[in-house]
Amino acid sequence: MSPTSTAVPRTFDAAPSSDPSILMPVAEHDDLREIVRAVVAKSDDTWVRLMSELEVGSLAVPEALGGAGFGLREVGVVLEETGGALLPDPVLASAVVAVQALIAADEPGVLLDAVSSGREVATVAWASPHDVRATLSGEWVLTGSADRVLHADAAEHLVVPAATDGGTALFVVDLRQESTTLRARQVLDDTRPLADVTIANAPARLLVGPERFADAWRTVQTAAAIGVAAEHTGMAAHLLESTTAYLLERQQFGRAIASFQAIKHRLADLLVDLERARSASRYAAAIFDVDPAEAVLPARIAAAVCQDVVIRAAHESVQLHGGIGFTWEHTAHRYVRRALGDEGLFGSSRAHRAAIADLVGL
Repeated sequence: MSPTSTAVPRTFDAAPSSDPSILMPVAEHDDLREIVRAVVAKSDDTWVRLMSELEVGSLAVPEALGGAGFGLREVGVVLEETGGALLPDPVLASAVVAVQALIAADEPGVLLDAVSSGREVATVAWASPHDVRATLSGEWVLTGSADRVLHADAAEHLVVPAATDGGTALFVVDLRQESTTLRARQVLDDTRPLADVTIANAPARLLVGPERFADAWRTVQTAAAIGVAAEHTGMAAHLLESTTAYLLERQQFGRAIASFQAIKHRLADLLVDLERARSASRYAAAIFDVDPAEAVLPARIAAAVCQDVVIRAAHESVQLHGGIGFTWEHTAHRYVRRALGDEGLFGSSRAHRAAIADLVGL
C-alpha cells in the first residue's frame, strides 16, 4: 500500500469545512517559522536542535500522550521551512509520519516518546500488506520485504503493515536486529535516501489490530500527503524568492531583467501558483487537526496541487536563472530532483486526481 492507494471510501463530503478562520495567519506561526528558519540556516546539528530544542516531533502529539498538543498546522510551518531548505534529515519520515502511526497505536507506550523526542528514529514502509506476513507463536514474527523505505538507513524502527490470519495489521519492527537487512537504492535525490528492507522471522510489536487498521492506516497516509504538500509549498516559496532575487540583480540591456514584462508575467504566475499551494496545504492540515477522517479529500487535493506547483517552480527556476541554472554548481537542479523524486515516491498529481475522482464518486 502506498500514499497513492485509493483504498478509501468512494464517496466523500466535498466541503468538510467552509470556516475561513482556519486559513487565517497566526502570530505564533510566524514566530515558529522564524525560529525554524534560523535553526536550518546554521546547518550544524539541525536534526538535534529541531527535535530537542524545538521539540518538532512532539508538536502534533496530544497532551494526554505527553506531547505539545498542537497539530499539523504547526508541523506544516516547520515542513515548509525544512522543505525549502531541502533538509536531508528524517523530519517528514520520523517526526511526522512515524509519530502519527505511533499515535494511532492501541498502546503507544515509550516508543512514541522516544521517537517524538528524537532519541530514536522511526520510518514507515509504504509496502503492500501482502509483502510482509505476520505470524503469532508466543510473539509476533514478521517475514517479507518492504521496498523504497525512506530514511531506513537512519532508522532504528520500521512501522509496516503486515498480513495476519485475521486481516491486515500494523506492526513495528526493530531494524537493529540481525533478522532485518537493508539494501540502499540508487536515488534521483540524495536528500531522500531509500532502501529495500528484508525481514526474516523478525520479532515485532503489534501497533494496530485488523479491526482498526483501515482507519489508522488512512490517517497515516493522510498525514503523509499533507506533510509532503507542506514541504512542496516551502520549496516553491524558496524557488520563487531565490529566482526573483537573482532576476533583480541580473542586468541585461542596462537594466534588471526582472523589469522585463515577459519575466514579470512568469514570476506572477509562480506567485499565483504558490498561493494556491499554500491555501491547499494549510487547509488540509487545519481539517486534519479537527478530524483526520474528514481530511482525506483535502489532503489529496493538496497533494495534487502542490506536486504540480513545485515541479513547475523547479523547472521555471532553472530556466529563469539562464545558463547558470543548468550547472551542477547551482542548487536549482536539486529542487528539480527532489520534486521529481517525490513524484515517484509519494505519487504523481495524476494519481492523486484519480483518487479524488474515486472519493467524490466520479
